[in-house]
Amino acid sequence: MRLRMSTLLLGVLLAAGTGTAVAVTSANARSPLGINLNSISFYSTEQPFLNVFVTNGGWVTHSQDTWDTHEEQYLQLDANGYPKTLVAAPSDPHPQVFDSVGAIVDRVPVPYLYPAGRYVVLYDGEGTMTYEFDARLISSSRGRDVIEVARPSDNNGIHLQITETDPRHNGNYIRNIRIVREQDLAAFKAGKLFDPAFLQMLSRFRVLRFMDWLNTNGSTLSSWSARPMPSYYSWTPGVPLEAAVALANAISADAWLNVPAMADDDYVRQMAALAHAKLGPTQKVYLEYSNEVWNNSFPQYDYAVTRGKEAWPNRPSGDNGYDWNRNWYGMRSAQICDMWKAAWGPDRNRVICVLAAQAAYGTSATEALDCPYWAGAPCSGHGIGAIAIAPYFGDRNLPSQWVTQPDGGLARLFGSLVAGGDPGVPDGGWFHETAQWETSYAAIAAHYRLPLIGYEGGQGFISGSRDPAAQLLVAANRDPRMGAAYTQYLQQWKGDGGELLVLYNDIGSFSQYGEWGALESLMQWKTSAARPPPKWAAIQGFIGSTPCWWPQCTQ
Repeated sequence: MRLRMSTLLLGVLLAAGTGTAVAVTSANARSPLGINLNSISFYSTEQPFLNVFVTNGGWVTHSQDTWDTHEEQYLQLDANGYPKTLVAAPSDPHPQVFDSVGAIVDRVPVPYLYPAGRYVVLYDGEGTMTYEFDARLISSSRGRDVIEVARPSDNNGIHLQITETDPRHNGNYIRNIRIVREQDLAAFKAGKLFDPAFLQMLSRFRVLRFMDWLNTNGSTLSSWSARPMPSYYSWTPGVPLEAAVALANAISADAWLNVPAMADDDYVRQMAALAHAKLGPTQKVYLEYSNEVWNNSFPQYDYAVTRGKEAWPNRPSGDNGYDWNRNWYGMRSAQICDMWKAAWGPDRNRVICVLAAQAAYGTSATEALDCPYWAGAPCSGHGIGAIAIAPYFGDRNLPSQWVTQPDGGLARLFGSLVAGGDPGVPDGGWFHETAQWETSYAAIAAHYRLPLIGYEGGQGFISGSRDPAAQLLVAANRDPRMGAAYTQYLQQWKGDGGELLVLYNDIGSFSQYGEWGALESLMQWKTSAARPPPKWAAIQGFIGSTPCWWPQCTQ
């Protein structure tokens, strides 16, 4: 049984479900766009929480001579992940080396870093903590340390280290650690969870998709008792559902929630009950089974193949088992939808069950919606409320000659959006290819009498290595022409028959792994709100100039 969470955190997360005074705000009441949230980590440039400790990357065992002694598996942890002692578990087959444990927060990359100033460290129990890298201890009293960060850096961050715990050996070890900026302490003690700037930044989006917050890809969660809890010391393994719903409530947005691929029926029903109890009464849930189960680069693809083979061993599998995959995905989506709608009872129409499919292949939707292998077919008859795709524009294979141009390839890249001719660029350009997907899916959606929505979208260029191509893509995403591209892209989505589009994603630093963020950093938004970057300006401009156009979108 988990230790009792702090009264403060429990109170705010329970209050998130009261539904008091929660209504669609003027900022997002007619917004046509949603946004995906970036995954939680100590190096993320999103950093949404007042208590920054929940973004820590996990305990590291230290000795005086070694940064990581690799003895983390032998820590004796409580149910919330805090070490009850600095003595290794009896299962350790080797002599103990570590004499302390540490965790890092706020190692945020340049150029935006994280806020300087004083931070208050609150904790329960007895012991000693030290602070290194960017932080130095200013004062210490029982249950409260004050540290100062004079010059934030991207390669250090704040390192908290437990050097002594439970000195009286009475079970009163250090736990429930919270690190809050001194200026935010009053708000945190009043029950606030989120940085006010983060809430303001999100305020105009009608839907928040929590796929990455919930660590959906590759999830092995199956039982409700193993789910991430608000009292757990780190939320990087997965943000608690209570906190996700609290964020949706804070800006009166609809919540897009992803059910883990391996979740059993009890998990599904318990998740439905919790979301129903806590989400504001005017808000909807967009419900999706896992994420991109059609995508064979994710473990959930193989899981669906395996389960499909078990369910229908005598039916055709197709290459890589895709028939088993699609039939299982359709069946499980339908079953989950039935369970959620039953749990929500009179509010069942607030649950929008989503069937997500590959943008380039309509059969990934139709085969899952028809799901002929299942005795309960068609799956489309079990409350499915929308077909969703991810109509990205761009690709990872850039023509090598682009970067040799005098402007580094910017003109060729932006030209490729509307015209072909270069190797790897589709005929007619990237926008033409995306339009073909969208119009094809609009026809499929019309056939099933379902709306077409987007679970992700935006530019999808990736270089994959630290080379001139990566520099080109970073420059392109900071170029005013990318803002114009987003405006055209969003207008095209509307014209092609799409409805709600949930862009990917809110905040993320640019690198060879992609330039996914509409913003590069929350600090960027704080410091340059009057001079927004091109993608962000285009997204906000589209929201302001293009009210949602589909029937009953404001209800």
